Amino acid sequence: MRCGYSLGPRLRYPGPVVAVALLAAAQSPAHLLRLSDEVGQSNRYRLELDIRMRAEYASDGQPDPRTQQLIEALAEGMGLHTAVEYEQRLAAVEEDGTRAFEVRWHDFEFTGDIGGRPISPPPIQVESTRELLSQTAQVRATPTGRTIDVTYTHPGLAGLARQFEQLEGAMPTYLPERPVRVGDRWTSVGQFPVGLSPSGAGKMTLELEHTLFEVRAGDQGRIAVIGLSGTFSNLQGIDEAGFGAPMHMEASLTGSALFDIDQGCYVGGHYEIDMFALHAEGGVEVQLTGHANGSLDLVSAR
Repeated sequence: MRCGYSLGPRLRYPGPVVAVALLAAAQSPAHLLRLSDEVGQSNRYRLELDIRMRAEYASDGQPDPRTQQLIEALAEGMGLHTAVEYEQRLAAVEEDGTRAFEVRWHDFEFTGDIGGRPISPPPIQVESTRELLSQTAQVRATPTGRTIDVTYTHPGLAGLARQFEQLEGAMPTYLPERPVRVGDRWTSVGQFPVGLSPSGAGKMTLELEHTLFEVRAGDQGRIAVIGLSGTFSNLQGIDEAGFGAPMHMEASLTGSALFDIDQGCYVGGHYEIDMFALHAEGGVEVQLTGHANGSLDLVSAR
């Protein structure tokens, strides 16, 4: 049932309760959602990502013992958890309203498993990652959070940063160009890294739809609850994504973000991604399924 219409014989028009609700929504105040313009404001966030994946393999031939062992492990599933804390400080507001942020990382965590057996990166890789994350990035964005450009103080940081989704915007969410009321929707495009190469080249682009679910009272002001959803499907293959092989991929995203209207910053959010990929070539077929959970939490603000 939608908009108060019934499929039964008793009600074939919007009921009075629905009509009142629609009228109230139409009369609700419009909210302008914009990033803060208070130079010097600094927010520290914790961004976490959990991924579970499993693979199924079929071939006309018999794989060697080592390959067979890997196939069996991936069939049981693979998990990956990463977490990073970073600080985002508004350094300047340009004449046209562009926000210039300085981003600095403070902490990095990584754990994983294959077939239930823990895996960990070599210590030297952990140390090099921490060293890179001690560097900074300068991010220029529109007042609605759309990234204009990113400059890294260390060239190696650019590739590493792609592993942390939406570095430039914290969440796969964009603010609307116009004032919005509860129930209003707007669209945008979100990009997520999908390449498996060391450079992290390649991105998956999702058409996103956003909905202002509600505006509620928070500790420091009004909190906008923004829902988001999106889908991706590529039937021709994504050689350019860095997999090195033709592959069909589908993905769907759902979630929500919390935006402090008065402070002009995100204060939290959560999203989920379901993925399916199929590679078939030369008598070999590999199916990959996965589920990812991402979360953003505001640790501190000053």
